[in-house]
Amino acid sequence: MTTSALRVSRAIPIVCEKQALDPHVLASLRQNAQLLIHALNLMDTSPLHETEPEQAHLQKLDAKIDLMLHLLAQSLQGNQPLPQAMPVELGPEIVSWQEMGAQPTVGDTVVLGLYLSPGLPLPLKLPAHITASTDGQVTAQLADLGEDLDESWRQWVFRQHRRDIHAQRPTS
Repeated sequence: MTTSALRVSRAIPIVCEKQALDPHVLASLRQNAQLLIHALNLMDTSPLHETEPEQAHLQKLDAKIDLMLHLLAQSLQGNQPLPQAMPVELGPEIVSWQEMGAQPTVGDTVVLGLYLSPGLPLPLKLPAHITASTDGQVTAQLADLGEDLDESWRQWVFRQHRRDIHAQRPTS
């Protein structure tokens, strides 16, 4: 299976903001996104090897502490209600959704805010370029993620895809 065929659909809040990304903004965006997706990936998995449960536990604890510090910083900025959840298709390279507000224009550089976990009131902010925008249906190509963030994002999408496959299997 190619990664372009990998897609998951989720009802999640999403925000799309048109934004020019200079190198400093992009570096900060990547760092914050990497921290959040890394924590989501670690909290979302069980230890892979039974011989290393202590190491896996320490990794999860470390990710939670990092995330709590990040959440504390975010909470100092004030609490805002989450956007309304809507169907979103997520892939390793694309994000597609039905835009309810102002429709972005093809070619726009945007930052997508994806609220991936109901327990975390933080959006995963990813840089993207709008590649299609017709009748409210918008498709964005993820761009400039950097190697680490790209790998972590692909892990998250793959894990969700595997969960969907597992959920569709008949129980015996």
